[in-house]
Amino acid sequence: MLSSLDTNPDEIKNERYAKAFRILVPIIEKQNEEVEFLMEDNQKLRVKSTYSKVKKPNLRFLALKRMKIFFLKKGKKEKAKIR
Repeated sequence: MLSSLDTNPDEIKNERYAKAFRILVPIIEKQNEEVEFLMEDNQKLRVKSTYSKVKKPNLRFLALKRMKIFFLKKGKKEKAKIR
């Protein structure tokens, strides 16, 4: 990103701006490196999170499925008793 800037701090006429430029450019470059690292780390965690969600069964879904099966069986037994 900063490599696209062709500004040489020695060519800046105002010494205050040149000094600020010399201070801020390394800080920005360091922050960019940190952001890239964190983006990679974040992606790894997303993949890990997705994998763990797929690996574990949804317990609520399983409970609802079991309840549905239970009530269907119970309903069939009651119909059999009525006839």
